[in-house]
Amino acid sequence: MATDKLKVLMLQRIAGIGKQWEIVEVSYSQAKNYLIPKNLAKLVTKEQIEKLENTKETQLKNTRDNIYNRHKIAEALHTKEIEFEVKWNKDKIFGGIGEADIINKINKDFGIKLEKKNIILPEKHHIKKAWIYDIKLNLWSDVYARITLHLKVVN
Repeated sequence: MATDKLKVLMLQRIAGIGKQWEIVEVSYSQAKNYLIPKNLAKLVTKEQIEKLENTKETQLKNTRDNIYNRHKIAEALHTKEIEFEVKWNKDKIFGGIGEADIINKINKDFGIKLEKKNIILPEKHHIKKAWIYDIKLNLWSDVYARITLHLKVVN
């Protein structure tokens, strides 16, 4: 019975062995008779292990940079006010103000590009009444900012 160990890259999560995309060390017989033939894992070389570790380091660095940049955006926008001049009829404005309008205004006023998913509108739809609104910006899983949206009526 062979006591040699092999390093394999898990292609699926298997309880007691490893998670998906994790490199684990298993017995030779387990790798050759079970994991590899059933496409649950694949054999990895030293070069592949180094490449995967470099990829993980790069992803971690990119995530840190992204979080840092999102915090800078939050600091730049938090408690800022943006204004729209709108035409209205009785108690509603024409067309309404949506995420795209807010994104364009923030880009124009502050030079910051956001996506539609970053804007959380009150009541989850277009704003159709002239008023002052607090708009929440979700910049990352734990990075938020609030801006004030002021709709001024123009006749």
